[in-house]
Amino acid sequence: MAYAFQTRIELECADGFYPRSDLSTYQSDDFELRLGDLHYRDVREYAIGRNTSAGWQERRDATNDPLPVTRVWTDFLPQQEVERVVPARSDGVEFGMEALARAAVSGAEAVSAALPELYAEWRRGQEGMMTGLAPRRLKTGQALLENVDTAGSRIRDGIDLLKRDTVAREAFGLMNTAMAMANRRREAVIQKKLPGDVDPPTWRPFQLAFVLLNLVGVTDRNSGEREIVDLLFFPTGGGKSVSWTCRLCDCAEAAPRIWRAGCGHQRHHALHVTPAHAAGLVCALEFLRTHDDNGRKTLGEWPIEIGLWVGGAASPNNPAAKFFRQGRRDDLAEAVPEQP
Repeated sequence: MAYAFQTRIELECADGFYPRSDLSTYQSDDFELRLGDLHYRDVREYAIGRNTSAGWQERRDATNDPLPVTRVWTDFLPQQEVERVVPARSDGVEFGMEALARAAVSGAEAVSAALPELYAEWRRGQEGMMTGLAPRRLKTGQALLENVDTAGSRIRDGIDLLKRDTVAREAFGLMNTAMAMANRRREAVIQKKLPGDVDPPTWRPFQLAFVLLNLVGVTDRNSGEREIVDLLFFPTGGGKSVSWTCRLCDCAEAAPRIWRAGCGHQRHHALHVTPAHAAGLVCALEFLRTHDDNGRKTLGEWPIEIGLWVGGAASPNNPAAKFFRQGRRDDLAEAVPEQP
């Protein structure tokens, strides 16, 4: 009996292979499957594998029109290029953390009032792409646009809340200040500069929009938005749990303290680097609380603490324990001299 490992089957056809049509997702009653069908409606599939994957090479002519796919093969480790997504920015929207903190103090008139209009402009572009869609795909697209409208309304509500609510505005300003302090210190270590010499920290547009979108639910205990569970996807190499959850939780921490109410928030981080960032924010908030009398008046007398930190090999717990044990051994060695 013979065994063959990592074998490959390849087919060639000079006239080209026809793409495979799969209408199962188009006809599905599952919204998530129909959503995938809408998003990938222009992606062609020329082969599938059994207990393996399949690959093919798509080509285009000088006018960028597709050429026939003449080769397909089995592939145990397929590869696909994913284009980088660069967040769009606008000169009409303020994304600087320190500038937003100052705007919050001055009355929040400058707190990203143009952001909802930019979001609405993007929505109009998405609506224009729906022309010519098949009926079920059009229905899925309309449902997505309704979600976009809801998100845009919540962003506007967040900005309006900052304009009229002193507690929300103060919490928003403290959050931006704490984030700016933590980011400056982190970048100073990376760039080997003083914190004041690094570039002013800024939001990515989706981060600021997400915080504004959730601001009413975070600060208003009676808001119906507290029943909403938001799932944010943005294809970056970081910036979601590391940044915006920490920033939003800073608002959740500051607001109850301004109200003089108990625990601000609970959160769980799966990555080792994220607790370190969260700890930096906690330290920044604690500094704001203690560095002058106004901080204690705003954030109260009780320390802002990181709470329970359950870490692994890469977390600060391990080196701290190692240094502690080494220090204990050194102390014992001095207290109990070696016997001859």
